This record gives sequence, structure tokens and C-alpha cells, in this order.
Amino acid sequence: MEQTRIESLKKKFESKVLEADENIKMLLSTTSLLPDHTNLNKEIEKWIEIKSNNFSKLQHILSYLPNLTKEKDGK
Repeated sequence: MEQTRIESLKKKFESKVLEADENIKMLLSTTSLLPDHTNLNKEIEKWIEIKSNNFSKLQHILSYLPNLTKEKDGK
């Protein structure tokens, strides 16, 4: 049960990191997607914050997963 919960959180954080990364790339390459009144830098900063936050959470949750390389080596 614990392993399933950890995997679920891992996938959630990974998907948020990927979503943020794609949005950042899109905003940097196509500025015509946003209305004129939108502050582009503020929107990019928002997605960078989302990516950073979820990447940090992902690193923490990964520390709770068993180290599979040690198990395979028999150590």
C-alpha cells in the first residue's frame, strides 16, 4: 500500500513538472498565445515556480523509494 501511494505521488509530481516545462517552452516560443493585457514574464515565472515546487516534491518522494540497484546486486 505504501509503495502504491509513493508511486502515485511520484507520477503526480512528474506530470506537473512536464506540464510546466511544456508551458514554459510554449510561452518562450509563441508569445501570440497570450492576450495583450497578460504580463508574459509573470506567466513564465508562474510556471517556473510550479516546475520548481513539484521537482522539489518529486526529489523528496523519491527518497522514500527503495534503492533498486542495491537489491539487484544482493547488497
